[in-house]
Amino acid sequence: MRVCLTFLVVGGCLVLINRFKRLPFSWLKRSTPGLHWLSGGFALIFCGVGFWYLGTQGFAGEVEPLVSSLSWVWQEGLPLYHNLDAPSQYSILYGPSVFLTNGLFLKVLGPTLFSAKLASFLGALASLLFIHAALSRRKHDPLAAGAVLAAILLYWAHGFGIYLVRPDSLLVFSTGMGIYLAARSRPLPGALALAALLGFAVNLKVHGAFYFIPILYLARMRWGWKWFLVATVGAVPLILLPFFLFPSISLGNYILWLKEAGHHGLVATALPLTLRYVFLLLLPWLALVAVVPDAAAFLRRERGTLLAVLFGMAPVLVIAAKPGAGPVHLMPLVPVMVVMAGMAARRIPTGAQVGRPMRATIRSPGWALAAGVTLLLAGSVSGYRSTRLVAWELANASDVARELRGIMTDYDGLTIAMACGGENASFRETWIRPLLVFASQPVLIDPISVMDRCRAGRPLSQATYEAMKSGRVQLWLVPRGQTPFVKANWYPPHDQIFPASFRTAFVQTYVKRGHTDHFDLWFWKNDPSPRAGGGYVSAGGTNTGVMAPSK
Repeated sequence: MRVCLTFLVVGGCLVLINRFKRLPFSWLKRSTPGLHWLSGGFALIFCGVGFWYLGTQGFAGEVEPLVSSLSWVWQEGLPLYHNLDAPSQYSILYGPSVFLTNGLFLKVLGPTLFSAKLASFLGALASLLFIHAALSRRKHDPLAAGAVLAAILLYWAHGFGIYLVRPDSLLVFSTGMGIYLAARSRPLPGALALAALLGFAVNLKVHGAFYFIPILYLARMRWGWKWFLVATVGAVPLILLPFFLFPSISLGNYILWLKEAGHHGLVATALPLTLRYVFLLLLPWLALVAVVPDAAAFLRRERGTLLAVLFGMAPVLVIAAKPGAGPVHLMPLVPVMVVMAGMAARRIPTGAQVGRPMRATIRSPGWALAAGVTLLLAGSVSGYRSTRLVAWELANASDVARELRGIMTDYDGLTIAMACGGENASFRETWIRPLLVFASQPVLIDPISVMDRCRAGRPLSQATYEAMKSGRVQLWLVPRGQTPFVKANWYPPHDQIFPASFRTAFVQTYVKRGHTDHFDLWFWKNDPSPRAGGGYVSAGGTNTGVMAPSK
């Protein structure tokens, strides 16, 4: 609502001023140096935030720990998608591409938080380069610079999501490279590369094909039906390739988890935020309609492009209504929207004047300037606030990571896992759990996976109970002062994801014998290790600050 009001207020004021005193809108055509400086400045800030996040000792999103953990678990040979009745509970419905990509970075660079985050940042950065390359026709092209600036602001308008270890940044990379290929590449290499990108995107999220509808439309217009078919049909074997290439990636189990997600249903709670993001995505097109001399002719000429964009956006809007989804599902459309708007701007007749006087209020060029101001405010304010929030959330992340490494050192030889307990800050402290997985500790239960399972009406399997009771994990770390495995589901009706029977079985099997600054230490009662009976652990992994055992 505030975004729409900003657009209406700013645009209305500029229109009224222009009716009484002509504003020199023609200065927009002479503002190329300023646009380049503005775009370059925001690009540096965009990279700066990304590099800062790469260096932090924590995660900013609840799904990042699971994606990072599974990317390394698969590298160690464990199944990516387990059976519903398996003892472990960690699978989610993301496609294999996200785990293969992040796993490659972890394998090459080593399993660290930095390497876990790197693929997402590079994917987002590469999308900006592809946007610029798709539109640039000469050195210091203002249209290309403006498109990059618009893309950065649209990324930030969603918050911090563009930097997170999720499929979304990799989808943004896919659509950015895809729109570049469709706009600039020759048919043969372009169609083959587009097929590979389409297969990669579908294996990031199963609905990834929808983002490529406008891209494939542009490819067909430039290359013809023959190469369009090469790009679409050629993607099919590439979609199936990971499942046949790697025995630990089960196609049957992946389809099973997708079917489970089909029971999640749809909710309307995220609709206002989703529509806000749709409005921001359409702002570049609204600006074009406001400045062209003949809007009707412009819309007729661009109707194919607009229909392709709408056909790609419509199913994504439905999927965005899934519980836990929202506007993040629209972010991969950013490169498509800004590049296609830029290409449409190039097709405006050269005789059209941006500053041309217009009598109709709805056609004033003031609305174009209002669109730019709205996008600038929405993106920069949202990006600043989200970055400040992440910085606040990660204020003690280094201490938690140092303490966790100390626990692994002090209890070397024990199998260690992290249990959820409590909400907000207590839950955020468990997001550091990939450090355990990177040290080859077991992944038995992940709360994000359990949330999806509960939403689908699937209780934990009996095998999970038995694995917990058998001491597969000898030491559970629980946020200090919290009851183990108490966590409300983010999906409505927000019930507890772990039943009382599971919590009862846990306290019958494990005993709390110590604590650190951030975690209570729950040991398996049947563990013969003398260290389990000592109940002491040095805070931060040093010999200072030894904590007393719990009473």
